[in-house]
Amino acid sequence: MHYLSKGKRGVVYLAKEKGKLVVFKKERPGSAALRALHNEAQWLQRLNRHGIGPLFVRFDNDTLVMEYIDGVPFVDWYPRQKKDAIHRVIREIFDQCYLMDSLHVNKMEMHHPVKHILIRSGKPVMIDFERCKQTMTPKNVTQFAQFLSRLGFTEDHETMRRLLQNYKKSYDKKMCQRIVRCFTV
Repeated sequence: MHYLSKGKRGVVYLAKEKGKLVVFKKERPGSAALRALHNEAQWLQRLNRHGIGPLFVRFDNDTLVMEYIDGVPFVDWYPRQKKDAIHRVIREIFDQCYLMDSLHVNKMEMHHPVKHILIRSGKPVMIDFERCKQTMTPKNVTQFAQFLSRLGFTEDHETMRRLLQNYKKSYDKKMCQRIVRCFTV
């Protein structure tokens, strides 16, 4: 097992287990990460049933074990890609955001997901679910749309603002699709 990275709440190690690369996420000393890691373990199990997140392996001895995602952060990936590949990935990210919204799950990181969306083999994989929570007013679609707007993916901010306000009232799939079209035309 060797060190991979660290965040505010945890330290991540890379290892091989049963011939596959996995990460071991452990509590960072001085952090209240144990509860956060337990929360992430629960959400990964639930969201994996819907094809979201790295595959959960186990949670034991205060350590979360999950699939290693060998990917490139979205913000580093998209500048080197063709428009159609970017649009396909954006649609897939919005699909996952909408699915989480429909499940009343707020990831809590979509306003600035610089390190939270990795592109592996042309497919987006969301990571870091430790702050995830259940809510009747999730913000995954709206936060990701605002993030893309800040990156310059749309210039019509007034239309986007109206669409996002309408989406927050209804969480309607057709409204979500209208938002997605603003970024993929």
